[in-house]
Amino acid sequence: MITIRTYSDNGPYWPSTVMKYQAACLKDVIFHTRLAMEENEQYIGAFNEDGTCYGLWEEDGEPEPDGEGGWWKPRHYTFRRPGGRSAKAFVMMAEKMK
Repeated sequence: MITIRTYSDNGPYWPSTVMKYQAACLKDVIFHTRLAMEENEQYIGAFNEDGTCYGLWEEDGEPEPDGEGGWWKPRHYTFRRPGGRSAKAFVMMAEKMK
């Protein structure tokens, strides 16, 4: 059983949001991950039964002007692995999601 967990920092006025979803098969993993991406969650992680994080997606889209005087933020996610370049940041984010 894999647990998909999401984390969003809602700014200085509201508390951060952490959600958990159970996934019994690959179809469920893809469904919950895609749903979280459509809801613009900041971090999406896949955890096993022991609480070990397999990897997480980090939303890192930069705001761009929309041409009408406002801004919009495109959805762009980067996949991070436990042994990547910033291992310490990965561990800290995985702990926030627990």
